[in-house]
Amino acid sequence: MSGSRCKTIAAVMVVLLAACKSGGDTVLTPDPMGIAAGGGRQVGGTGAAGAGTNGSSNSGTGGGSGSGSGVFAGTGAAGTSTGASGAAAGGGAEAGMGGKNAEAGAGQAGGGGMAAPAGTGGGTAGVMATAGTGGTAGGNAMANDPMCDFTGIWIGKQVTVSEAIGLPQSSNNWYYLEFTQAGTAVQVSKHFDCGIEVRGDAVTVTVTRATTQALLTHNIQTGRKATLTKQGSTCAFESARFWSIRGAEEANFIPNPTRDSQDSVVQVEARLPLPAAGKTSGAVDTENDGQLGVAFQVAGILTGTRNSVQRDWTKWFTETGYTIPAATNWTQDVVIRADFDNQENVLNPTSGLLVQGSMPKQASKHVLKLRFLGRDHSDPRVTAIVKASDIETCYAIQDAMPAEQLE
Repeated sequence: MSGSRCKTIAAVMVVLLAACKSGGDTVLTPDPMGIAAGGGRQVGGTGAAGAGTNGSSNSGTGGGSGSGSGVFAGTGAAGTSTGASGAAAGGGAEAGMGGKNAEAGAGQAGGGGMAAPAGTGGGTAGVMATAGTGGTAGGNAMANDPMCDFTGIWIGKQVTVSEAIGLPQSSNNWYYLEFTQAGTAVQVSKHFDCGIEVRGDAVTVTVTRATTQALLTHNIQTGRKATLTKQGSTCAFESARFWSIRGAEEANFIPNPTRDSQDSVVQVEARLPLPAAGKTSGAVDTENDGQLGVAFQVAGILTGTRNSVQRDWTKWFTETGYTIPAATNWTQDVVIRADFDNQENVLNPTSGLLVQGSMPKQASKHVLKLRFLGRDHSDPRVTAIVKASDIETCYAIQDAMPAEQLE
């Protein structure tokens, strides 16, 4: 049919219409970047049926190279005929064939693809997609439900409440996070910490740019596991624990290599005691300022620099009142409950009161606030936050999610 129009076919993601050739094959070409530029879940092109003339029929051929990041090869539609003796649908010159799955392109994290389905009209199955190289974000496979799929780029702010010198204080910890999801299994594929600020009625604790820069390379959560399941109109999230060490050698003071130990802080301290004043072996000079530990700047009724080592674990989960609305594109912050425990040893306070450590305020509802930026780095919400350097990205995250004080 000369001048026929081609339509996009939606399977998992949208593919782009390339061209229509009068009286011949029609080929749809996948988005060469895919949904996550390398390891996403972009579906390959689907060949439309060729229009036969004078009793002959040309079939569309789907799939093909996929030019980038398809997980499923496209399926070719069977040829049809307009001639009196033309073949019936599916029986043209060549039935649609499942094209070979494209290799995932290099770039934003490609994950291994799933086997491509067979083409319609007797085509053969495509081959397994090859993982892309480099970058982050992308996914190994699709989530069980697209309404509960954390795959993509997020920023976060964890707010926990502790008590120090008898007063409640809210610790704001900022994160850059990228998640991948296969089924209900979620994993952190890229992460870095983006600074700390403590808000209280009597004091405020901040860190300098040098401290924030130094902490970027520590306590990397890549590989941290979680689950996300659909429950009616909501999604239920639960992460493994993650242990962090600040101001001391991480490898020597984490409770286990995967950082997900269920031991208590007391149990870990008995086995791996943190450096302390007068027993500083294992402490590190975080900012290269000549002082061991992390330098926390205290202002308010107390003023000074608090150099300390810290060890804590965090866990994130949903519960009643903190559910995640099911969505394909979250436009509001997702608020998840957090739990934690911590210990702190102050090494060289400048004031006697600054030596007192902190402990979790058990009655408080600690939270993690997550903001979805997009599936890949082309989303304008991502480009508005992610800068040329990680430190500038961190300050953009802090500006986007200002520090707050909980009860």
